[in-house]
Amino acid sequence: MADQRGAWVGSGKIYLADLDTPEKLVFIKNCSKLEYQIEAEENTQADHTTPGGGTDASYSRIKAVNISYTAHHLNKANLARALYGSATDVAAGTVTAEAHTAYKGALVKFAYPQPSAVTLTDSTGATTYVADTDYQVTAAGVVILEGGAIADATAVKANYSYPPHANIQALINSGKNYRMVFEGLNEARSGKPQIIEIYKISHSPAGLSVIGDDFASLEFTGKALKDSTKTGAGVSQYLFIQDVD
Repeated sequence: MADQRGAWVGSGKIYLADLDTPEKLVFIKNCSKLEYQIEAEENTQADHTTPGGGTDASYSRIKAVNISYTAHHLNKANLARALYGSATDVAAGTVTAEAHTAYKGALVKFAYPQPSAVTLTDSTGATTYVADTDYQVTAAGVVILEGGAIADATAVKANYSYPPHANIQALINSGKNYRMVFEGLNEARSGKPQIIEIYKISHSPAGLSVIGDDFASLEFTGKALKDSTKTGAGVSQYLFIQDVD
């Protein structure tokens, strides 16, 4: 059969699985780039037989298979992977008598985000402060207002409710490895699929930009590692492609 493959204009979905649960391949949402770059190390032997020099022999060895992709969804799993962290879900709840020290013009950060039904008192509970007069509620807690009744270094207690949210702990899970499957579609061939699997990837942490005029993205890089469980004649231990006719 003649090979009809030719031009490639790619789109598709990237799935990742922690190698602790390799069958749990999770779609990481919209990505604008996925590249596999083979890094070679070339060794040459100079030709010393003639005055002009030149090369007598050379060979190349594969040094690394570098992977890079750009993710545009800052969901909890992508953020945790970018920051070498972990993500856990926190259910909605309420807090009673959370203790803080307040300063005029300063933020009092609560333990939980986006508080509602806030009541702020002094440490004894005898004095209840007035919202938008003594303090202003924000997404992180309350800001103590300059003209209010709360003096610097005042011990306060907060009662409030908070919504469900995710907690992402950064820089606690370095060195994790992943399995990657790309479910690609070639738009230059009427959406013919091409499936690419990398058995084992070590990830580098990604930078995080949270203020700017453009949509945020996470720039991931990593290297394909050898998977010694893949054996047999002609079987790659790094990367496998299935290209549909």
